[in-house]
Amino acid sequence: MTDFGPVEKATRAELRKLGMSVRERGNAALAVSLARHIDTTKGAVAAAAAAAQLRVILADLADLAESLRPERTALDELRERRYGREGGAAASS
Repeated sequence: MTDFGPVEKATRAELRKLGMSVRERGNAALAVSLARHIDTTKGAVAAAAAAAQLRVILADLADLAESLRPERTALDELRERRYGREGGAAASS
């Protein structure tokens, strides 16, 4: 297995948090590639340029993830109040 550098690890964690798959989203794959480049490059200028692009791509993916989230309804709010965030009360019934 390939060892990931710190920037690639953080990028992959961020993508998981956003629910973005490198197999389904080209920008997610590009983000991982740029992160790997930052971890392995020796030139500060190249790393800085890749970091700037990575920030833009991650921001775009965060916006996309937000737009893909289903809208919460009043019914969702009522269920959350009644059963709690984890649904523990429903499970113990």
